[in-house]
Amino acid sequence: MNEEKLTALVKKHEGLRLRAYQDSVGVWTIGYGTNLQSLVIDEPMAAKFLDLGIFSAKIAAKMFPEWAFLDTDARQNAFIDMVYNIGPNRLAFFKKMLEAIRRQDWNTVAKEMLDSKWATQVGQRALTLIAMMQTGNFPQE
Repeated sequence: MNEEKLTALVKKHEGLRLRAYQDSVGVWTIGYGTNLQSLVIDEPMAAKFLDLGIFSAKIAAKMFPEWAFLDTDARQNAFIDMVYNIGPNRLAFFKKMLEAIRRQDWNTVAKEMLDSKWATQVGQRALTLIAMMQTGNFPQE
């Protein structure tokens, strides 16, 4: 067996897709034909995915002009957590919240977060992030 030629052959036949997609029979797939539905990872791999996701979320969060108004580590972490959770494109639709961040009106920021569909979808996560934005402090553990 020639490993190099085998890899080239599979790459050629599978093609590279950097976003998840459904293949011809409806199986969610990514990369060079990796079946996501049967993918099992271990904890170290999950930690690597987490590190990569947080790294990407931090970069995206800092691209928002509102980043400059997040005056505590807790508020910055809450903002990054939201980017990690819903992505920068969806966060951009929180226009009233972002406007309130620019004014550093933390009560309105909290109200806008709470009044969103996102808050009902994520439950306690939203309540924690709302408290962090409103108080500028990390939750008591």
